[in-house]
Amino acid sequence: GSTLKSLAVIKAVVCLGIIGIYRHVYAMAEARDRKERTKQSLSTIRGIERTGKVEITMKFKKPKQKLTLKESAKELMASRELKAIAMMVFCYNVCVELTEVLWKALLRKTYPSKSSYMAYMARFSQTVGVVAFLLQLATSEILNIFGWKGTAMIPPVTMGLLAVAFFGAVMAGEEQIPLAQALLIGTVQNVANKVTKYSLFDPCKEMAYIPLGPEAKVKGKAAIDVLGARLGRSMGSATQQLLVFLVGGTSGSIMNCAPYLGACYVTAIAAWSNAVSVLGRLFDNTDSMPKVDNSEKLEKIGEAITIIKSIEDAKREKKVDTKKSRQK
Repeated sequence: GSTLKSLAVIKAVVCLGIIGIYRHVYAMAEARDRKERTKQSLSTIRGIERTGKVEITMKFKKPKQKLTLKESAKELMASRELKAIAMMVFCYNVCVELTEVLWKALLRKTYPSKSSYMAYMARFSQTVGVVAFLLQLATSEILNIFGWKGTAMIPPVTMGLLAVAFFGAVMAGEEQIPLAQALLIGTVQNVANKVTKYSLFDPCKEMAYIPLGPEAKVKGKAAIDVLGARLGRSMGSATQQLLVFLVGGTSGSIMNCAPYLGACYVTAIAAWSNAVSVLGRLFDNTDSMPKVDNSEKLEKIGEAITIIKSIEDAKREKKVDTKKSRQK
């Protein structure tokens, strides 16, 4: 009871802190906008005082078109790059679901009481937070050293190797590998799941949108964020339920499904790695594209502007001379 009260108080304090930070950031943004508008107004007034002319520029913003989920999914299927990003998100969530349930089954078996289970999960969350924070400090260096493709391959490779060890430990049984060791391998694997997502997977996923066009970013991102994560979790959960029903035995234990879960996991890792390779080629093509030299075009545009100005000045002088001659 006291633990839950403490957690509720901490959660309330954190929520209030988030609200305060949001209001502060929003107020800073409004103050900056007001400052820019005031600066622009002052420059306009000075221009009017200097030239005696008033120039009005009207800008019409194109209304943003809100797409339905079906239209976003259609846009996603039309782009190879968006399909690759969606496959990354989908496979990650499938992999997390396939290992997390089995790991928690081992955890409940090892720590049957609620207090010991919660204490273990608290240590797990603390470990994830510390490791993720330290890895995020090194994310930029990792990207500089390995590039986008190499960095994006770290999560599937790390998760895949640890998952193979975890499934192997479960399949070996308690006679060969103690339950505590299997649980430790599963814990390390689940820490890697979350840490690599926060520090490497999410930044690489967002970077993958950069070479795409603006329409693809807007239309495809909605479908990927909604369908990729939810469909991946649902597919992983449905796979486990089907395997428990088919090969779970009379007890219906998820432990009996470890070999089949491992095969599904390796398949998802292979599809994930292939999607990273597709996006890696996109980045390579973007980097190798020759830069267009527009200096000649800019020079011609500058010459044209100069000629137009000289013609206008000549017309203006001619009008002045005509007025003077009439006055005489």
